[in-house]
Amino acid sequence: MNAVLVVRYEISSNIFSELIFEISKKFKVYVYDNSKVGLNLGGSAIYYFHDPDNGGLAKAINHCVNQAISDGVEQLVYFDQDSRLNLELISDLFSSYDRVLKKHPNLFVLGPQPVMVDGDFYPIKLEKEIDNDLFGASEIITSGMVFKPFFVRELGYFDEDLFLDLVDFEICWRARAAGMLVAVDRRIKMVHEVGEATIKIPFRVLPVSSPVRNYYQLRNMLYLAIYKYNYSKSKVFYYLLRRAFNIFINLIFSDNKLLRLKYNYCGVKDAIKNKMGKAPF
Repeated sequence: MNAVLVVRYEISSNIFSELIFEISKKFKVYVYDNSKVGLNLGGSAIYYFHDPDNGGLAKAINHCVNQAISDGVEQLVYFDQDSRLNLELISDLFSSYDRVLKKHPNLFVLGPQPVMVDGDFYPIKLEKEIDNDLFGASEIITSGMVFKPFFVRELGYFDEDLFLDLVDFEICWRARAAGMLVAVDRRIKMVHEVGEATIKIPFRVLPVSSPVRNYYQLRNMLYLAIYKYNYSKSKVFYYLLRRAFNIFINLIFSDNKLLRLKYNYCGVKDAIKNKMGKAPF
């Protein structure tokens, strides 16, 4: 059995509920709701869990992974609420995962090519082409990930200390270190809203995240650089440089500059102190 996993956080209840009910006509759906006010989602094909205290993205995924294993689900596809999903996209991802897994039994996770709302490709770091429009990757974003729940459990789950940002990259790095394949099928496109806006500079499009996301992004990357991944310090250092560049560009072109400076400072301080989990503000 294949199933869909979606984590909700403070999004319109009517639009979200309609989407879930539509998907549940064909697939089992796991919904973990981190919003303060929950929903009334019922039906035999929908599993719903409300966490008004917001335990974070990693905790939400891990909870549903365990429930899916108990339910006998063989494959899960996860989507953020800001991705535009439909039944065709879901079916294409499952079909691609099955096809790639037959050729590459070490496949851990497969994702689509994310496309921003304006039509530009979301920048992802691809490696060599394995097959026609199928590429290996060092990491992929969470939304659109197809994986076997059992594999996630065997790998040690998503890192709940990270709470939100980089939970996707971190588990991909762990999988790669364990000899598993992370893949992107560029034939499958998924429209994905990135951050609050985007900044276009020569040869690159940068997402503008909220100030609190800046906190998580910097804190988590610095934490990984200090306390984890001795075998991939160069990779983490590369992303730290990218994060520093993003901070610089955000401070020039975005609003809330003082708040961003404050949250980035807090991110550095908390990473050094190994103070992880939910942001203190």
